[in-house]
Amino acid sequence: MSQTLYGAPASAALDDDQLLDELLRPGGLTAVFQPIVRLADSEVIAYEGLSRSRTGVTAPRDAWFEAATRTDRRTELEVACLEAIAEAGPPPKERLLFVNISPSVLLDETHALPRARLPERLVLELTERDGFDDLDALRRALDPWIAGGTRIAIDDTGAGYSSLQRAVQLLPEFLKLDRELISGIDRDRHRQALVAALVGFARQTGASLIAEGVERPAELAWLSQAGVAMAQGYLLARPAPPWSEVVARHRPQRAAVEPANEALAAALQTARTQREACEVVADHLFRRGGLMPSIYLELGGRLRCQAQRGLWQVLDGMLPSAGVTGLTYRTGKAQFLPDVSWSPEYLEAIPGVVSEYCVPLFAETSEPVGALNVESVIPLDDATCHDIGTCATLLGARLGELPPEQARVPLRRLAKTAANLVAVDDPARTPGVVLHAARELSAMDSALLATVGPTGALRVNAAVGTLAEALATADTSSLDRLFGALGPLTSVYSSGDTTGRILPMSEAFRGAGARSVIALPLIARGRRTGVLVVAHHHPMQLGPEQVEPLELLAILAGSCLEMATTVDELRHRAHRDSLTTLGNHSSFHARLEDTPADEPCSILMFDIDRFKAVNDRGGHLIGDQVLRQVAAALAATTSEAVYRVGGDEFAMLVPFDDPRRALALARQLATVADGVLAASGAALSSGIAVREPGEALIATLARADQALYRAKGEGGGCHLAGGS
Repeated sequence: MSQTLYGAPASAALDDDQLLDELLRPGGLTAVFQPIVRLADSEVIAYEGLSRSRTGVTAPRDAWFEAATRTDRRTELEVACLEAIAEAGPPPKERLLFVNISPSVLLDETHALPRARLPERLVLELTERDGFDDLDALRRALDPWIAGGTRIAIDDTGAGYSSLQRAVQLLPEFLKLDRELISGIDRDRHRQALVAALVGFARQTGASLIAEGVERPAELAWLSQAGVAMAQGYLLARPAPPWSEVVARHRPQRAAVEPANEALAAALQTARTQREACEVVADHLFRRGGLMPSIYLELGGRLRCQAQRGLWQVLDGMLPSAGVTGLTYRTGKAQFLPDVSWSPEYLEAIPGVVSEYCVPLFAETSEPVGALNVESVIPLDDATCHDIGTCATLLGARLGELPPEQARVPLRRLAKTAANLVAVDDPARTPGVVLHAARELSAMDSALLATVGPTGALRVNAAVGTLAEALATADTSSLDRLFGALGPLTSVYSSGDTTGRILPMSEAFRGAGARSVIALPLIARGRRTGVLVVAHHHPMQLGPEQVEPLELLAILAGSCLEMATTVDELRHRAHRDSLTTLGNHSSFHARLEDTPADEPCSILMFDIDRFKAVNDRGGHLIGDQVLRQVAAALAATTSEAVYRVGGDEFAMLVPFDDPRRALALARQLATVADGVLAASGAALSSGIAVREPGEALIATLARADQALYRAKGEGGGCHLAGGS
């Protein structure tokens, strides 16, 4: 047993196991919660749950986990801490709850983690308590949490290489800056440089920074000016029972509106294109923390995404009739959703959104040119909505000064692909050519093509690449959800911003190993005929350069696939009898031509006796019905192909030259047909010829035909032709 002692005097000290037994006994742990504050407006957006001892244990919390590690009871302790935090229930006002967890505990299956008892709006804060570095295993352990809507944070970012490596590899939604990095940052240029670099990293990846351990007003002021979105620390609020607010005298001052607007207006003047102006505003709003902006401009009758921050997926090429953004553009009026679950117009781009505010963009005309949409993980207040409206006004003014965005027509990249696709003369090859082109245009490693079948359900036609097998066998409901979501869109794609999380409606693809996905509808003659999915096993920063050529490919592919289907159907019809669906005269003769000269075989010919009388008595409709019934009976009796080669004549080519076997098959088929024909007073006659060595099949056919007419001349039955 470990002899490490805690406290004084020694007679009252506890060793490792005693300390843990004291903490882990029923009621031994409780929880306190420290607010996480958005610096732009002093709003509490989340709480971090922290465990405390109820039993008077004086050892610091770090010592608890050190003792648990030494005694191999780490998972037991962390689970107990989570259980204590879960007792408080969810935070108020839809705020997030951060909880600490070690990567090794996520992988330890000896104790069940209390996910069901923790709030739905949860953030897992990966700690530095162990030296775990198997990031692939960590990703797999996080997958079920992420699939359930849990967000990810990295604790103590900047404290060491491992936290930075996790930030790069996992691309979390939150980066919590180490308290040692924050302490005294207002007067340390080296720390300032590192935090500035992390601010830039966070903007590029769509993560939000949270400064921990803020204790001085000067630190808070520097962090706010540097673009750090959120903070927590004793200056703002100490850990307390649920659910405390920020103490008034420590609240950060809300940034003055006018200087902020002036800074945004100045930044907009540096933009040289409308897209750059949209990027400036998206970045400005995202720095506030908790806001996820997306900006759309109308191009070619569709709303095209120009900039976005913080979203897991991009809904692009939106019809003006679709979603809150479309409603805003269509009506020219701002739309406010205090609770997105109440609105049938809401289109989910990221799980966990609480509120949405969308403002139309006006340039030089009275008609909207687009819309600025902002989604939030906490309720939006009036002041924030007012600031969003101001951003929209400033952006609209700048858009009016800049040349309009030109619809990109990436035909140069598509030209070679288009030529290859339309040159395909074998319909069976068309899906493969489409998938090869999709991978080439997107630089992604896998692709899948699914089309709407005769029943209206999607079916996978082909899949290629490293993820092909996994994609092709993924849950088909994911394809159905994608197909449904693509109704008013030209594409849906993962933004690559956070945790490698991809489209919320396609978690099966994440399970297949995809970390970036583009989904596009196949269009033919104005209707959706399928879906093209392109995927990559690493997160990618996707945008118009990759997506728009694929949109054109999807349109071209939809037409080519429909044409290929039509051609295939025409070929099928050209070789099938329209009445009976059996092979017709031309397909039978094609079969004769394709049969090798030395292949042993026999030809069977059939004719319905007294069929004219059937037509005379019942009319041609009855006669057609009899022919269909006879054809179905013949086809159901043998695995060999049956052909209709004349009005009431049928033929077969069978791959054997045994006369007795050929005669037995002919008699079997005649018996089955006679069962159908008896009610009409008709019967089936047959003639059989066995191919002789070196004989051309056309000659064998002539002998079988002669044998058939000899049988009919003798009153019916079966006749086997003799040698030539």
